[in-house]
Amino acid sequence: MTRRLSFFIVAAALVCAGDASLAAQQGGRGAQPPPATDRLAAPKPAPTGAWWHTGGPLERQAGRPDLTGVWFGGASGDLSRSTLPGQELALTPYGTERWSTVDHAKDPNTACLPPGPARMIMMAHPAMIVQRPDVVVILTESQRTFRIIYTDGRGHPHDIAEYPEWMGSSIGRWDGDTLVVDTIGINERTWLDTAGHEHSEKLRLTERFRLADPNTLEHVVTYDDPVFFAKPFTTRRLFKRQIGDRILDHSCLENEKDRELLVPTLGDAGR
Repeated sequence: MTRRLSFFIVAAALVCAGDASLAAQQGGRGAQPPPATDRLAAPKPAPTGAWWHTGGPLERQAGRPDLTGVWFGGASGDLSRSTLPGQELALTPYGTERWSTVDHAKDPNTACLPPGPARMIMMAHPAMIVQRPDVVVILTESQRTFRIIYTDGRGHPHDIAEYPEWMGSSIGRWDGDTLVVDTIGINERTWLDTAGHEHSEKLRLTERFRLADPNTLEHVVTYDDPVFFAKPFTTRRLFKRQIGDRILDHSCLENEKDRELLVPTLGDAGR
């Protein structure tokens, strides 16, 4: 009985040693528990939607680059700092007087009024461009405002001078891969930037929208207003595509509590 018991003990030891050797070969450091594959996070599904939402390759529309997407380039600041070389902002005597005495507490944007056609995409909120062959629409998160640029060959309304609009009347055409937009009839109550550059009802904007690369939108604007500016001047700003983003809901008047506390702040004191 003693010999038989000893045989079984030795045999069991050899089997255990063989299992340990095999586990060491398979696991590297002895026996390791299998990975808890049932606890691993499921892979994220691929995004679904249009190419500009998912970040897919740039598409063209009716032979033109598709500008559709969500764009952001930061707040307007002072337009005079964004001018092209040789295209500096020069004020008329009247424009200089208005610039030096402008009351920043009366910024129409602070009063929750529409910002105007060029300033609307130079806000602290993104904007979305929707392009079709016959029309281009710009939607901004700021105050949920919109702008329509007609590209179907029509002209400006014959009575636009008598009935100016916050966004003016915008007519667009394509020059190669650049969208050129002519805008008149802009409500003179709008400001051109946060610094306080104003304009008259004679303001005319000529804008050029172009994709510098698939994710960069170049916006070149010529401002022509003989009442406020001694000569036309041109600015250039870049906007970055916000892949996967969307414009959210923003209402300027919602929970607004500071407007009644604003005090007159004239000229450079507010810059």
